[in-house]
Amino acid sequence: MRYLVVLLTALLAFPSQAETILRLTETGSVSVRPDLLVASLRSEFDGATAVDVQARVNAAITIATGLAKNTPGVTVATSAYNVWQVMPSAQASRRWHGSQVIDLTGSDGAVVLTLVGALQAQGLALQQLGWRMAPATARAAQAEATRLAVTNLRARSEDAAASLGLIFVSFRAVNLDPGSSPMPRAMVAMAMTAPPPGTVLPPPIAEAVEVKVEARVEAEVILDIKR
Repeated sequence: MRYLVVLLTALLAFPSQAETILRLTETGSVSVRPDLLVASLRSEFDGATAVDVQARVNAAITIATGLAKNTPGVTVATSAYNVWQVMPSAQASRRWHGSQVIDLTGSDGAVVLTLVGALQAQGLALQQLGWRMAPATARAAQAEATRLAVTNLRARSEDAAASLGLIFVSFRAVNLDPGSSPMPRAMVAMAMTAPPPGTVLPPPIAEAVEVKVEARVEAEVILDIKR
């Protein structure tokens, strides 16, 4: 009796010889509309001295950040502060050049675009403008795409089992591989020349377009005979 129990235990410890193992991969995707508009504008000046150039850049950025901070729903940050000497040439004497970038982020496109137009009127150059997904939106989209990928993998596994006259048992060695989450840019304007201060410009246009977020799952699929 003890020998029989040991034998049964040993047999149960090994997978059935009738098991079939498939290696399958499936994907899932969702379409999401970006919900954050991001704009970057640049203030830059030339001058005879570093002090003069830096003072002019500082003054322009101070005005720009003041306008941005007084605009509800807009987050403002500054970056890329540079002041450097431009070496003389046959056509120009030695001079200094300075610039700084102001970055704007907001969920209300109309508000951000109106602010961009106002800053352009102050003499700032539009450097970059485009829509992207907020982190929470991107995470939710990725989670949903992964759920769909797993659902698709289960359905494909059951279809394969039926075609082979077997039944689906379980997954093993599952690998969840998130796909790329695109960062769409509805409009990109690089290194545009700043208009003269006081120039009245219509606000730029940036239309949000749905983008696809994908996820991929691969796994070993265990199939068995029908009992």
